[in-house]
Amino acid sequence: MVLPYTDAIQQLVDSLAARIQRSVAVDDQRGMLIVSSRHFGDEDKLRIEVVLSRRLPARVAEYLNSIGIATAEGPLSIPGSPELGLKGRRCYPIRDHGRLLGYVWLIDDGAERFDEVVGACVVQLAARIRERSLRVAEEERRRRALVADLLRGGEGSARAVGNLVDQGLVGAEDEIVVIVADAATDPEAVASAIVEATSRGGRDKPAVRVLAAAVGDRGAVLVAGRDEVERAAAWLAEAVRHDARQRDADGGVCVGVSNAGGLEQAPDLLRQAMLAAFAAAELPELAPVLSWRDTGVYGPLMLAAMASPELVVPPKIADLSAGGRTDSLAHTAEVFLDAAGDTAAASEQLMIHRTTLYYRLAQVEKKTGWDLKNGRDRLTLHLGLKMRHLLDSGIPALLRGEQEHRSSS
Repeated sequence: MVLPYTDAIQQLVDSLAARIQRSVAVDDQRGMLIVSSRHFGDEDKLRIEVVLSRRLPARVAEYLNSIGIATAEGPLSIPGSPELGLKGRRCYPIRDHGRLLGYVWLIDDGAERFDEVVGACVVQLAARIRERSLRVAEEERRRRALVADLLRGGEGSARAVGNLVDQGLVGAEDEIVVIVADAATDPEAVASAIVEATSRGGRDKPAVRVLAAAVGDRGAVLVAGRDEVERAAAWLAEAVRHDARQRDADGGVCVGVSNAGGLEQAPDLLRQAMLAAFAAAELPELAPVLSWRDTGVYGPLMLAAMASPELVVPPKIADLSAGGRTDSLAHTAEVFLDAAGDTAAASEQLMIHRTTLYYRLAQVEKKTGWDLKNGRDRLTLHLGLKMRHLLDSGIPALLRGEQEHRSSS
């Protein structure tokens, strides 16, 4: 879609192209096509590809950057590259007080003869592109605010649904999936990763709408569409993991992905994604990109932690964790139960002799009064140990903070 305030840029480019009888294209600083003129038989394979995809292919961007277009202060001639489908062309950086805004492109080996007339147009384009950038930034701010209101819940969520649908940002019947990064990741880094991923695109990319926002201190992404929403969300979540950076630049990014649902379910989907991201960050056995459905037993346990944590951790389990050697009993029991009762696997993981494992398990039975050969007793112990592990993490504080926010909305 050509944005209304791009019309002035289009008019300048069309006028320049008609005057010099050469095709003209204008990209932003990231290589995204803003406008292009009609062609005069001078187009090459690359120009056609850019007009169709709206951006420079990565292989071409790498080539152009190696020549120094991003740091050039004035016009620069670009040698042709048949293997890239690129004829020789002239690049005119568009700058505003030194800040790079984009580029004007002419396909011509001898385009230096147009430098004066193109230079005058570049000055006018700088003003128009600066205005466009400001309007784009303002619209993006409003979209992010609407998405944040939708996800937070309360009265603002219902209003946000209407506004998002009225503005054509989502469809009333769309399914949505929410993606959330861990709290250590800068929300702006998440938004940038999403912009980069969606601009890369690809022919097999699902047809979805993607909107980024910040909810509290977390970067969130709303993926909306009629088909393949979950596939698109999984792809975008991986893009966030690979491309986003943490505030402290230490360690990898963990990402949570909700189930698919309707717009009216957005606050609940946000909670699913937040908990999945938190579990991915807190529990090393889980993947760095974790969907709500793959949280397994941790999902319902985290929800139970919000409701009544004291009811799901029997006192007998607390006794296993109360100082001295009893702390090792809790860990021993959890490793044994995680291994589905496989004593060989458990003793290997614990790095103890199997006889020592049997002794410790007997101590667990003695202290709790439960029989580890009884399925119900084993389930009670296993769930209680997992809940204790969750309660020792920051998840309860996360959930309390979210509940307090909803109550105040």
